Amino acid sequence: MLHQYHGRKNRLIGKPCNISRLKVSEVIQLKNRTKIIKYAYLSLFSLICLYLLYFNLFESRLIYSNSYNRRLRESSGNVIRGSILDKNGEVLAKSTKYKAGVKRTYAYPRYFSHVIGYSSEKYGSSGLEALYNKELMSASDTMEDLRSKINDYYIKGSNIVLTMDRSLQVYASDLLRGKKGAIVVLRPGTGEILAMASKPDFDPSGIQNNWESLINDKNSPLLNRASEGLYPPGSIFKLVIASSILANNLQDNEIECTGEVNVDGYTIKDSEGKSHGSITLGDALKYSCNSYFIKQGLKLGNTNLYNEAAKFRLNKKVQTDIKVSESVFPSGKDSRSIAQQSIGQGEVLMTPLHAAMIAAAIANDGIMMRPYVVSSIRDGENKIIKEFKPKQIARIMNQNTADIITGMMIETVESGTGTRAKVSKVDVAGKTGTAEVGGNQKSHAWFVGFAPADSPQVAIAVLIENGGGGGSAAAPIASKVLKKAFSIK
Repeated sequence: MLHQYHGRKNRLIGKPCNISRLKVSEVIQLKNRTKIIKYAYLSLFSLICLYLLYFNLFESRLIYSNSYNRRLRESSGNVIRGSILDKNGEVLAKSTKYKAGVKRTYAYPRYFSHVIGYSSEKYGSSGLEALYNKELMSASDTMEDLRSKINDYYIKGSNIVLTMDRSLQVYASDLLRGKKGAIVVLRPGTGEILAMASKPDFDPSGIQNNWESLINDKNSPLLNRASEGLYPPGSIFKLVIASSILANNLQDNEIECTGEVNVDGYTIKDSEGKSHGSITLGDALKYSCNSYFIKQGLKLGNTNLYNEAAKFRLNKKVQTDIKVSESVFPSGKDSRSIAQQSIGQGEVLMTPLHAAMIAAAIANDGIMMRPYVVSSIRDGENKIIKEFKPKQIARIMNQNTADIITGMMIETVESGTGTRAKVSKVDVAGKTGTAEVGGNQKSHAWFVGFAPADSPQVAIAVLIENGGGGGSAAAPIASKVLKKAFSIK
């Protein structure tokens, strides 16, 4: 359309122009598209933020603990790795800067090798060196760290303080010398691990030179038997069955023990074929009567036993800050399987750590606590960056049941199979276990318990591979460790 505008004196002052008019609907569509683009950008930004949050909370530790992380290996040359200390502040592992670089040294290399682990550029890392790699290689913004950055370009990582006591760990480890096995000592009310010994062990300082011999050693020295070793629990598992018997009100049943039980043509004997006559739960636990627990286990049936094992956290991942194998209780396929499982045999498997957790839960009025070995992370000036508090996993039995089982465990140590676990002037509650492993091998020897029985300070699990009887091989060691543990504050 042609428009002309005339001003004064009839001059043509306008120029021809085209005017196109947008429809209202087109304007609305344009606004909607703008909104969509805006929301799309906001959504994308939110997703990025959520991923970064998730990464920092969950994935970053995996990245930092991955020994194949190339950037970490390259940056580690500029980091003085943080120290690892026991509960009293004694240095267990530290890094020192030399002209040639930084060297990692261990004050008690073999005593803490499975817990602290190793850190190697060539073979990666294990234990706390792997799990807390991020913290050990990360500096805070203290003045000491800032000075180190300015002066020599080295960054000091954070320090880790353990719940473990150096003197108790050394003492427990020495008691296992020449044996294969594990000892775990816990605080029942908190879950703090005071000692976790595993034999055979290794020297983390010699990983570079001895790797091939270590991984090919038939005795598996790199395996932390305390938390990763899976063993048939034998008669210590009768504590779990006793809990189920009490929960189902079968404790008053008198069972006739003739020294052996025949289940579908399969004969299971009591220790040395000894007959206990008519026996109830208390004496059955005290003397570790197989016949009683097999017959009661068959009455309870697969469902009750499986559910009870689940309450005690078998077949479940243990919540802790170290590498732990999952204890196993399979569903009973038939009467023979149920009979074997009722005395901790067959396909039932448990770690010594889990066994100690069960003893600790009974001591703690039926409440199972999360076991942990790291109490805090601190900066170079010993200020707390992060502190770890006790955490309840679950109530596995009521207080009354815990009290009843405690009384039976006291009797077991006073005059039953666990007399060699006695400690002078202290009531000890305990249970022995002798787990058959088949073939011509000697049985695994177990002892679990806690003391003082009326006000528990420590819980313990002792396992001696192919050690023979629990009462003769494991109980005396438990007595010594418990006595030593009472001196730990």
